[in-house]
Amino acid sequence: MKKGDNNQLILKSSISYKIVAMFVVLTISVIIVIGTFMINRIDTFYHDEFKSLMQNVYNDDFLNQLSETSMSEDAIEKLKTSIDAYSGQMGIDSFRNYYILDINTGKAIYGSNPDLSKTLEITPNIISAMNKKVGDNMQNSAGYMDFAVPIGKSGAESFIIYVKDSKVEIDSVVRNILVIIFMSLGLGLLLSVVFGILLSKTIISPISSLTRKAQKITSGDFEFTIDVKASDEIGLLTQTFNDMAIELNNTLKQIQSEKDKVETIIKHMADGVIAFDSNGRIIHINPAAKRLMRTNKIEKMSFNEIFEMAEPKITQAIILEGTPNQKSVIKKADSEIKLYFAKFRTKEKIGGIVAVLQDITEQQRLDNSRREFVANVSHELRTPLTTIKGYAETLLYSVEEEDFDKNTFEKFLNVINNESDRMTRLVKDLLVLSRLDYSKKGIKQEQFDLSNLVENVVAKQSINAKAAKQTLIYEPVSKMPAFIGDKDSIEQVLVNIISNAIKYTGSDGKIYVTTGKMYKNVYVKIKDNGIGIPKEDIPHLFERFYRVDKARSRERGGTGLGLAISHDIITAHGGTITVNSIYGAGTEVVIILPIKKDEQM
Repeated sequence: MKKGDNNQLILKSSISYKIVAMFVVLTISVIIVIGTFMINRIDTFYHDEFKSLMQNVYNDDFLNQLSETSMSEDAIEKLKTSIDAYSGQMGIDSFRNYYILDINTGKAIYGSNPDLSKTLEITPNIISAMNKKVGDNMQNSAGYMDFAVPIGKSGAESFIIYVKDSKVEIDSVVRNILVIIFMSLGLGLLLSVVFGILLSKTIISPISSLTRKAQKITSGDFEFTIDVKASDEIGLLTQTFNDMAIELNNTLKQIQSEKDKVETIIKHMADGVIAFDSNGRIIHINPAAKRLMRTNKIEKMSFNEIFEMAEPKITQAIILEGTPNQKSVIKKADSEIKLYFAKFRTKEKIGGIVAVLQDITEQQRLDNSRREFVANVSHELRTPLTTIKGYAETLLYSVEEEDFDKNTFEKFLNVINNESDRMTRLVKDLLVLSRLDYSKKGIKQEQFDLSNLVENVVAKQSINAKAAKQTLIYEPVSKMPAFIGDKDSIEQVLVNIISNAIKYTGSDGKIYVTTGKMYKNVYVKIKDNGIGIPKEDIPHLFERFYRVDKARSRERGGTGLGLAISHDIITAHGGTITVNSIYGAGTEVVIILPIKKDEQM
């Protein structure tokens, strides 16, 4: 054998030994670390579970119940009965027992295992409970788990409820894990030797090249390629690696592009989107969802916590076990949110839930308003139509009779005429509301003297006021600037408000109309000392067809739309109209309108 061959053999042997030794050391280290970590985690897990269980069982309500029980004459028996009712939840068995201790001495008065009560030692948690604090400190090194809580009125505690677990179950689990670890260690050592020998026989150089290429890819450089120096399997692997790098680069670019598109779409959606994993934790939430839910730190909440108020009641388990798509609604004080739920899959299993939140508050309000409006219109039209039909049929029958009464005939015709006028007014008001609804931004813009307009309306209404034996007074407070708006509409508002004041103010009543300028606004106040409006009716005054006194309103020819029309006209001008009233003392209506500049026309 040549010297070069001997050196090569020695080199191969050295590499082989090193690789095998490295695999053996690595296997031992990994299994030891994993085993140690698993044992520690299991121990910690059982301690945390025990502590959490005790805290959940001994909540404020149960502690208050126990405190009340401890003050009774047969406190021990009642405490035993109350605690026995929760023994299943606490996991009381032959290894986990509970005791009732004297808070002053720490001695056991009663125990679920009488034999162990005699040898019960004073632990740090019992000492904490004797100091009237909850003893829930857990020590992994201790051979037991315990929990102690003082019972009784604050400052006068008399007993300690003490739960102690001997950790027999944990020790059994740990022993089984140790057996598995040692079996895994033996198998791992065997595999390490085999794979170390096989690996030492491969060519190191191509692996180094592939390593360099992988490092380049890790740093984001996909342009670097490896020279293919052989046509064997290593050469094919090298060429495949080069092709993979190119394809990976293109795929990552496409994925990033699609990811950016999806994120942008979801971020700017009007509807809220929340994605949950299979455990109910949030993995994605867009700004719209945060805005709709109005809940602080929503990212830390679980599925069931977020949707606990859904109607019908819906939980994560219901969705995961139910149909693919489900719907629900969350109703709050001032909003209504519709929920759409769908499951999604990852690697042929359920990956989680996607919830889509849609604010339907305005839609529901419009639907309710539309239904109410149709019902009110039908009701308002049905009454005069019924009257007209009834009187007309009576007249038809009366014509055939010989004792035809001309006065009755004239009276019936007047009723029909009045009801027709009432329908005409109602239809006219409905047309005005329709025009305002569809052309609020298209109201006529003209410049006119608002003070002069108010004065003319007051002069016209003074005739009606005198007929009702009332005094209508116009008092301009300050000079009014030129106003820009729809003169006819503003006049209609003033006529509506002043007419209402005249209708609902008795004889010898006084009505004051005041105008003035305040900052960048002008105002008109109509104040009377009439019958006033009940407090509970004021928020509804501007609703369509709403009447405070329905019988009197119809008698006076009202349609229930005047204030609604006035409100829409003032709102279309960018102003506000408010009503202040004291029942039995009078009413004040305040109209505030912004002053527009000439260039805004």
